[in-house]
Amino acid sequence: MNFWQVSAGQGTRNYSDIFLKFGIMLIGRSSASFSKGAKVGDVVILKRPHHKAWRIVAAGHITGEYEQLEQFEDVEGWNIQHCRKVEWVCPPMDEEQPARRKAIDMKGLAMGTFIRVNQKDPIDRAMQLLGEGEKQESEEIPPPANRISDEYLVESLIANWLRPADAETVIQAIRHVRRLASWYARYGRELSEHEIRTFLIVPVLLALGWSEQKIKIEWNYTDISLFHEVFKKGAEPDVILESKRLSAGLGYAERQLKRYADEHPSCHILVASNGTRYQLYDKKDDCKWNLKKHLDAYLNLLNLKDRHPYLTNVGGAPDLFKSLMPR
Repeated sequence: MNFWQVSAGQGTRNYSDIFLKFGIMLIGRSSASFSKGAKVGDVVILKRPHHKAWRIVAAGHITGEYEQLEQFEDVEGWNIQHCRKVEWVCPPMDEEQPARRKAIDMKGLAMGTFIRVNQKDPIDRAMQLLGEGEKQESEEIPPPANRISDEYLVESLIANWLRPADAETVIQAIRHVRRLASWYARYGRELSEHEIRTFLIVPVLLALGWSEQKIKIEWNYTDISLFHEVFKKGAEPDVILESKRLSAGLGYAERQLKRYADEHPSCHILVASNGTRYQLYDKKDDCKWNLKKHLDAYLNLLNLKDRHPYLTNVGGAPDLFKSLMPR
């Protein structure tokens, strides 16, 4: 039996929830060690950077052979569809904080997406976790979402009461954003969130029918706020949007969105966007916000789909645009 470690992301992207939810490990570029070297029955340590040390999120036994799954070609904007199934075991719940699992910080883990582990300390900690931890129940991996064309999106927008000419304007804005985002990916290393908002997000909002008089930039410590009527002092927004850099994972916007939700309880729609990808949260009623529960739609302008790539209860491009239109 061999021991391996796999990274659950880096920077502002964290994939550990997905690994645990579906009983898998994913990487962006397959290697001989991942596809052939690692055997069924081998032990894998799931790591996540935490402060200056690595955090062990879980440990598990590999249960499946290598496969490539289209469902995971867009995870926080990254293509990590190279997959092995794993039966994960998580640290026990913290008795003082029942909603959280105990942290296992481990400096002995090495850099790398998927590499072999030979150090005694991480191996001992992994075996201890496998013996004392809690088995993670996994869900069945859903079928891939359906790709949709620009023309399909046009028809969807028209079906939701947008005039045909206005629907064409939306598609033109999307194509402009695609071209500009492609240029930024090559040459825009110093791209700021201000430019993301100005050149990638606002043009799409204008095309959807939001007038400049109903859009406020950096109002009341929000990135973008959208109002039902022409803005007047004392008005509360219909939609609040948090913008991120092109390279950022949208999951990390949830902390900021939670603050917006607390400060503006009458706002029922929250959005996170990096200019090409959008996550929309819709409270729909007067209950308290739960961002995990209220994730309603996902959109990738570079890869339109009819629903979220791997969450079957979350809508896709047509649903997001329908919710983002002025009401």
